[in-house]
Amino acid sequence: MKLLWLTDIHLDHADYVTRQVFYKKLKSGVYDAAVITGDISISSALAAHLGELAVACHPRKVYFVLGNHDFYGGSFSDVDRIAAECCRKHRNLCHLGHEENIRLSPTSVLVGHRGWADGRAYGGRRTVRRFPDQDAIRDLRYQSNYPSFRKMERLGRESGAYFRRVLPYVLSSYRHVFIATHVPPFAKAVWFNGRPCEPMTLPHYVNASAGAVIKRISEHFPKTKITVLCGHTHSAITVQIANNIEVRTGQSRRGTPDIQGIVELF
Repeated sequence: MKLLWLTDIHLDHADYVTRQVFYKKLKSGVYDAAVITGDISISSALAAHLGELAVACHPRKVYFVLGNHDFYGGSFSDVDRIAAECCRKHRNLCHLGHEENIRLSPTSVLVGHRGWADGRAYGGRRTVRRFPDQDAIRDLRYQSNYPSFRKMERLGRESGAYFRRVLPYVLSSYRHVFIATHVPPFAKAVWFNGRPCEPMTLPHYVNASAGAVIKRISEHFPKTKITVLCGHTHSAITVQIANNIEVRTGQSRRGTPDIQGIVELF
C-alpha cells in the first residue's frame, strides 16, 4: 500500500499551467490512495479544485481534511456543505471527520479531523497578534480578540472530542494509526521558515486540545504507533513526541503545489 501525502497545496495561488503540471504528476504517480491535510484552496474555488483533484487521482481514493484557508471568504457551514456536495459528485473523494476508519492495510488505519489552532498555546488569548483568519473567515470576524479566541477554543475542543471518540477503537485494533489533521497538535512540530515558531504566534499555530487527547489516549496503547500528518506552517519537520507518537509537518510554497511524499505501508 502506497499512500500519497499532499498538504497546503493552495491551488488558488497556482496558475492554470502550474496546476496542469501538478495534476499530471498525480495522474502518473504510483500510489494506491491520497491524503490531503488541508489548505487546498479558498471557499470560492474549493469545489472546482476538489473536482480537479478527484479527476487527476481517479480511480484512486482521495481522503482530505480542510485547513483554515479553505474557509477564507466563507463560513464554516458553507464550506462544509461545499465539501459534502463534492464528495457526492465525485465518489473517490472522502472528507474525513465523520467517524470513518479507513483501513489502509491489515495493520494500519487512517482517521482524520480538520482540527483548528485553538488559541491555548503560549499566552493564549492574551497574545497581541491578530491572525488573517480573524478577518477572512466570517465566523471569526470580530473587532476584538476575545470572541474569536472563544470560537477557536471551541473548534479545538471539538477536534479533541472527536479523537477521544475514534482513537480508542483504532488503537486497540491496529498496529499503526495515521492521523490526518491540518494544524500541528504539538508545539514541537511547529516551525516557520526553518526555525521554531515565535512563541507569541503559537496560539494560531497549535491545536493543543487535540494534542492533549492524542497523548493521553496513546499512553494506554504503548505498542501501537501513531503517525500524525499535518501542515499549516509550510515548514517541514518530523518530531518524536513520545515513544509511539511521531508528527510529520509538511513543507509548502504557495503557487507551486507539489507532492509531499509517499508513505509505504506493509
